[in-house]
Amino acid sequence: MSQRVFGVLAKSQHRFISTTANYITTPIFYVNAKPHLGHFYSMTLADVQNRWTKFNDRETFFTTGTDEHGLKVQNAAAKKNIDPKLFCDELSDKFKELAKLGNIEYDRFIRTTDPDHLDAVNYFWQLVWDKGYIYKGEHSGWYSVSDEAFYPEVDIEEIIDEKTGEKKMVSKETGSEVNFEKEENYFFKLSAFQDQMIEFLEKKPDFIQPAQYYNAVLKELKTNPLSDLSISRPSWRLQWGITVPNDETQKVYVWFDALLNYYTSLGYPNIPPVELTPATHLIGKDIVRFHCIHWPIFLMAAGLPTPKRVVVHGHWLMDGSKMSKSKGNVADPVEIANYYGVDALRLFIMRYSVLDNDCDFSEEKLNNTRTEFIDKFCNLLTRSLSKNFSISRALQRLESNHSTELLTFAKDEELAKDLKELYQRVNSLHSEIDPYVTNLEMHKAIQTIWSVLPQINGLFDKYKPWTLKVKAEDDELQAASKLLRQDLIIFSALDSLRVILILLQSFIPDYSKLLLDRLNVLPKMRTYEHTKISSDLSYGENAVWKKGEKVPLQRLELQEK
Repeated sequence: MSQRVFGVLAKSQHRFISTTANYITTPIFYVNAKPHLGHFYSMTLADVQNRWTKFNDRETFFTTGTDEHGLKVQNAAAKKNIDPKLFCDELSDKFKELAKLGNIEYDRFIRTTDPDHLDAVNYFWQLVWDKGYIYKGEHSGWYSVSDEAFYPEVDIEEIIDEKTGEKKMVSKETGSEVNFEKEENYFFKLSAFQDQMIEFLEKKPDFIQPAQYYNAVLKELKTNPLSDLSISRPSWRLQWGITVPNDETQKVYVWFDALLNYYTSLGYPNIPPVELTPATHLIGKDIVRFHCIHWPIFLMAAGLPTPKRVVVHGHWLMDGSKMSKSKGNVADPVEIANYYGVDALRLFIMRYSVLDNDCDFSEEKLNNTRTEFIDKFCNLLTRSLSKNFSISRALQRLESNHSTELLTFAKDEELAKDLKELYQRVNSLHSEIDPYVTNLEMHKAIQTIWSVLPQINGLFDKYKPWTLKVKAEDDELQAASKLLRQDLIIFSALDSLRVILILLQSFIPDYSKLLLDRLNVLPKMRTYEHTKISSDLSYGENAVWKKGEKVPLQRLELQEK
């Protein structure tokens, strides 16, 4: 088996990105069933980070897709009596439809049945074979059809089936049933890399995040010897898979195939290894071993760059219980988004998801999240755009004078102090939330933004700008002082809201656009350069609230179930 030369494989779908770019991936989703909330969770986390990186004018590349080979797909297609490829086409389209519905702006949606991926797998197998890390042998062990993986003795346990009351063996990590099987396979010399993998992790303590998963993986490597990994399945049992080069009797193990998608998307092997961009892999906690042990070792064997990091998230529960079709408590992201709105679901996920724990889905909390946003943001908008205030006067006044300079003329030291504190807080938001989004800690970013809202609303509650009306008995100085204070309060509230909405574009693009449009903020002024107080004074023209006008977002009525 000889290696093929760069440039003679199937045309790849990649675009060139630099090796220093932000490369974010979701796991590719298995197509044995339709998408669920966990898939949307992964997509949304990655999408927010990708949008945020672009917003900050940094290079980024985002991939998602579907994993389409393996015994589970073969069996599911057979059960429906349709061709496996047609079965995959139908379900892969469901994931694309979910991404479209959810405003997921991926750069490539990769399928493991794509021609360039088939070529990449063949090339990669050949490369590792030539380096002497693949051999043929007989394998016996505990095999899970559900996980399509063999597990060593230390990773299985005996349990009592809750439904049947019978004893069965399951994987400790996934809970899937395993059976003892014996067959001829190709093996990858995983055991040869144990020390190298330990050294790799010790030098990169941030490689796996959150830290609890890093600690667990490192402990496992130091405690249990790695066994060589079976990376093929007999063709008599698995027909729906990539045939091992020069051996029709074997199909490539689904994980040895699927993991390579991350480099297929970059153009591998049509580009030299030095041009491959290390990725941030976002994964669920049930596939840690494959991404944090197997995948880096495969790359070490091939002499290719290892990932930048692996970020692990938990699962979604329903009111504290694991989602299950049999329990009837599965949350369908398509139904939820169609009823409550996509941004309501995006906001709920970002606000209540914590990487190092499972997350709890509650329809009541979702509805409350939507209602709270309307209350906080739309009511603040309507307050600020009241016909009792002159928006144009406030903005025009600021065009020729900096707000902090005007404070000295307001003759109100307490107001000056409150506004300066608000400006400092708003001006720091961008730099405060940047590391949170970079580390996919979206709940912290949302909490940071939300923490400013009481300060803004507090201006109205404390100073009641609608009472600052010029009276007949006021002299010229008193009248000017009242109007100045009113203008400063209205401007400060509106401009703080403008900055926050610009920052929220990555999280809730539809809601943000709707409200920024209502403020008449020009599209070209919605960039990170305009996330400081007074950084844009061109908005607000004809923005005064009209009699009988509905509150934004409230006119986005809930759809009938």
